Amino acid sequence: MRKVYLFAAALTLSASASAQLETTREYQHISLPETGPRMLAGDNDRAPGDPIYSDNFSTPANWATPADGNGNAWTIANSTPADVVTYVGAMASTTASNGHATYNGISDLLNATVTASDATLQLIAPINCAGINFVTLEFQQRYRAFNQDQTIVEVSNNGSDWTQYEINTQLATNAPAIQEIHRINISAVAGNQATVYVRFRWQELGGDPQFGSGYGWCIDDLNVFESWDYDQQITGNYFRSGIGLSYPAGLEYYLIPDEQIVPIQFSGSTQNLGAQIQTNAKLNVDVTGAGTYSGTSTPANLALAATDSVGTTTTFTPSAMGVYNVSYYVDCDQTEEVTDNDTIYDAFEVTDYEYARDNGILTSSIGNVTSNTGSPLTIGNVFNVFTDGVIGKVSIGITTTATNEGQIMYCQIMRFDIGLGEYVYVDQTPDYTVTAGDLGNYVDLFFTNAVDVFADDDILVLAGHYGGSPELRFGLAQGTDEQTVLGFTSGATAPFFLSSPSAVMMTLDMRDFASIEDETYSNFSIGQNVPNPFDANSVINYTLEEGAAVSVQFVDVTGKVVKTMNQGNQAAGTYQININGNEFAEGAYFYTFTVGENQITKRMVVTK
Repeated sequence: MRKVYLFAAALTLSASASAQLETTREYQHISLPETGPRMLAGDNDRAPGDPIYSDNFSTPANWATPADGNGNAWTIANSTPADVVTYVGAMASTTASNGHATYNGISDLLNATVTASDATLQLIAPINCAGINFVTLEFQQRYRAFNQDQTIVEVSNNGSDWTQYEINTQLATNAPAIQEIHRINISAVAGNQATVYVRFRWQELGGDPQFGSGYGWCIDDLNVFESWDYDQQITGNYFRSGIGLSYPAGLEYYLIPDEQIVPIQFSGSTQNLGAQIQTNAKLNVDVTGAGTYSGTSTPANLALAATDSVGTTTTFTPSAMGVYNVSYYVDCDQTEEVTDNDTIYDAFEVTDYEYARDNGILTSSIGNVTSNTGSPLTIGNVFNVFTDGVIGKVSIGITTTATNEGQIMYCQIMRFDIGLGEYVYVDQTPDYTVTAGDLGNYVDLFFTNAVDVFADDDILVLAGHYGGSPELRFGLAQGTDEQTVLGFTSGATAPFFLSSPSAVMMTLDMRDFASIEDETYSNFSIGQNVPNPFDANSVINYTLEEGAAVSVQFVDVTGKVVKTMNQGNQAAGTYQININGNEFAEGAYFYTFTVGENQITKRMVVTK
């Protein structure tokens, strides 16, 4: 079963809430020496991995921090600014207490500043890399992506022409903060150059009229060194189902109902950070847990500074319920001199009924898009269907934002029509009013009649609200493929898609909830309440073939008992129970008839 995570509001995270968020990407880290600047270019005995220059930010005068056109600038201090700590957490680099640099975007964020920011942090003195053909730049960073901010490392060999290395591009907006060592092969610019300049650049491309700038970026422990001969880095990891269907590369599913199991292809991306060709470089994948698998990609020589996308030569088809832990790592024929950047871990789960493309870990939220502020919105994930089935319920994650309470939400399903070349409406759930108990949880939305889906369907499952100020905020999880998170603004007939999207937090339950019966009994029968859904009144007819004690219990979707009716001992015959809708809040309920020692449960929906 899916684990329930408590969510934190996208723009009001406390420091403690931030610390509870997790990331599925794990790296081992190395430590840097706690020293001041060192210039070692004249050392003729240098070997791969030996430093050329290092700086732990204990001397702020080594760095230029000019203000940009808005007056924003980097700062160097022994502690992380308190407001950055609130949203990003404290810098946890090796020598953070000696000083580290921070670009603080929080004031712009909170003031909803819309003017673009462009601030640099530049090492004043050039680095002498003469006689060194292969150069790696390394630093420690703490960063949390938000909005349209860009984090860039710039390198020049003349102080005027700069080569940009944009980093952190794989992070979804508002993803959990990362604390890591980052390495870049800068040989193309710095190799055998006597005057190498380095700077870090924060850019906010125009800001956002509702949410302003991004959070911030912390830098520490710069280390420029002669590249290791053999250093291969894993830069991405994927497990894909449905390859070659509507999405040629397939889609990732973190919860897979057993009836939708198809072969899974594992793939990833890797980069050569070393000074030599990585001979027969390959991706290795090991699966443990509910099942086991080992696979590799076809070995190939990885050229200097090259990147490559690789996939295992065999697929894996899960055969048991449970969690599958996946380890991705890269290697080559040579023994690597650096191994802390070789491995990434992930996991997925095979379930009875649940189907999800998000990993269940909140990274951000969405209430609307700028062009549609205050108006109704639907947004959701594309799913492939591999085997005929039904969808009876969709659980949608919402944030803890207090203003979510009292707002109305619903779920809608659309199916792609190949002939029309567009998604067409199929069905939607009754409206549901968010309660205080729903905040930070998944909200269960039931379809009045289960929606039939068929093999080879592409369906779009949408979370919807009716606008307002502020709007209801839906939870977002890990980054995912572009054009697989789609939405409709008010009045639009064609969907929009998010660039660099995060998966909407939603779980499909592929069961028919319209008539849930634990068992069928020959001595009594219980009818469905009519009408269903209903507002004011509904009735339930039932028949006893022999006398028995009868009681009825009504519970809401959280399991809370809302009403109990004890009918006492009744003789054989046909009976009717009247239900007063005024005794129930809007939403879905289950009623359980206990007849003697036997029970039958069915579902009803109250609308207002």
